[in-house]
Amino acid sequence: MTNQLSVKTYFNEPIVQEKFAEVLGKGSKSFVNSIISITSDNKLLANTNPKSIMQEAMKAAVLNLPIEKSLGFAYIVPYKGQAQFQIGYKGLIQLAIRSGQIKNINSGVIYQSQFKGYDPLFEQLDVDFSQPSGGDIAGYFASIELLNGFRKLIYWNYDKVYAHGKRFSKSFGSGPWKSDFDAMAQKTLLKELISKYAPLSQEMQQAVKFDNETEDVKNDPVDITEEAETLDDLLENNNGVDSETGEIPEENEQLDLGVTYDDPNAK
Repeated sequence: MTNQLSVKTYFNEPIVQEKFAEVLGKGSKSFVNSIISITSDNKLLANTNPKSIMQEAMKAAVLNLPIEKSLGFAYIVPYKGQAQFQIGYKGLIQLAIRSGQIKNINSGVIYQSQFKGYDPLFEQLDVDFSQPSGGDIAGYFASIELLNGFRKLIYWNYDKVYAHGKRFSKSFGSGPWKSDFDAMAQKTLLKELISKYAPLSQEMQQAVKFDNETEDVKNDPVDITEEAETLDDLLENNNGVDSETGEIPEENEQLDLGVTYDDPNAK
């Protein structure tokens, strides 16, 4: 008989705490507490393999983005028994600002009452923001201005954003796409804009790569983790957690981390 190691027990293990401390330093304790908090508030995530949660949470840690749902910087969401990392639009803006290459960056919602027209050829968006917000949504916009003077704006109507999310996001029917569609719509446009037109810092390249792993692509997602390191290895004990199910022998509980980030400056 086996028992699945609980998320709280898993993340309170010293070796797990140490791994996050290597990346986040003094902020690691509050970050780990936020992992435990979001899983306790989400039944599906609470039943997800803790090893999977750690792998995805480590992506947010490497990018130094909080995963508190209310902040909207990054999310850990369940998908078919596994955890997934998703960056929020605020997280993309934060990383863009850190790059030091962007003068202005913005995104937003445009309602039918405000929308007058959009010319994609000359990227001219005609909007009357004096009209009240609310009601049906026409679409979403994102814009950037670089320090060198380059400016870019894109606009997608609601149907285009919806179709994109439904086609490419594995967890479209759950998580932030379901609970905060407008925020994910803005994230989608910002990601499209930044990845194509902004100078990408190493951190931003990593963020786009991580986020792409949550979307359906032609090739299987690349595993960015290094070879799994387990507590069994450290204790020279071969009886550990089942790497596929997250289950542990009841008589000899061990911890499979499933991810290593040995360089604290990786972010």
